[in-house]
Amino acid sequence: MERVLITGGAGFIGSNLSNFLAKKKYKVTIIDDLSIGRKKNIRDKKINFIVSSIININELKKIGNFDTIVHLAAKAEILIPKKDEKKYFETNIKGLQQVLNFASQKKIKKFIFASSASVYGDTKNDKVRENFIQNPKHYYAYTKYIGEEMIKKYCKNNDINFSILRFFNVYGPNSTAVVARFVAQHLQNKPITIYGNGLQKRDFIHVNDLNRVILKIINTSKGDNQIFNIGSGIATGILDLKNIIAQNHKHILLEKRSDDIEISIANIYKIKKKLNWKPTISFQKGLNEMIKLDRHKLMNMRLPTINSQKKLLKKFNKLK
Repeated sequence: MERVLITGGAGFIGSNLSNFLAKKKYKVTIIDDLSIGRKKNIRDKKINFIVSSIININELKKIGNFDTIVHLAAKAEILIPKKDEKKYFETNIKGLQQVLNFASQKKIKKFIFASSASVYGDTKNDKVRENFIQNPKHYYAYTKYIGEEMIKKYCKNNDINFSILRFFNVYGPNSTAVVARFVAQHLQNKPITIYGNGLQKRDFIHVNDLNRVILKIINTSKGDNQIFNIGSGIATGILDLKNIIAQNHKHILLEKRSDDIEISIANIYKIKKKLNWKPTISFQKGLNEMIKLDRHKLMNMRLPTINSQKKLLKKFNKLK
């Protein structure tokens, strides 16, 4: 039985992946400090759950051995005050180093890293290939850029096969990102808040399509030591997204985030060719499923007020 360790396994992507792999009869262990993730997101009772920061992974006793590590644990908010940047370095850089040390000591065969499309920066192109020059614009993106470089060098020096996955905009059950926030604002009868003019274009990929990618990478060597875009390859404008969710619902355009990216769309030719993978869940189908499964959660999601968003944006943009 394949043994998989998932860091950050109680968060949005991690919980979906953990439940998915456990259902496929994989032996799944989660490490999560529950700063963002929730234990109730884990449905399968056979999953081994360890409450701990990844910073302490090498100090954990009787953690066992694994074949694959899927490293998802990270601080991922973009709109953050300057005082929180140190926390991002601690988790996203120092934490990654600890997990890599653990992988080497445990002789892990495969290391799968959740990177981000944000490492590309503002591409000005409709679709980006994996060899596109990286130009991260904000702190989170920069930590992912550094993480990729660490992994390439460390894994090569320690004979560990790696796969770096640049996630575009992932949505689905348990999410709190832009799709979930727009739906929550609609269900709670609050104005949908959009940063900037809403003409920004994004690439939305359902979490279950992402799960299928990771399953393929676990089970084949074709993804070893490769970097892949994980997206749909389809451009959706932010204002169009709002209209798909609730066309006649009130929306408010707030100040643009100073480092916001105008266009972020994946070219997925490489992963189609190498892994014979392509997304199968249309956005409308995925959206309907998310609303059906998470309606109660979304109706009770804690949402920031318009004034608090304005203040944070003003303060954030002043620092840039």
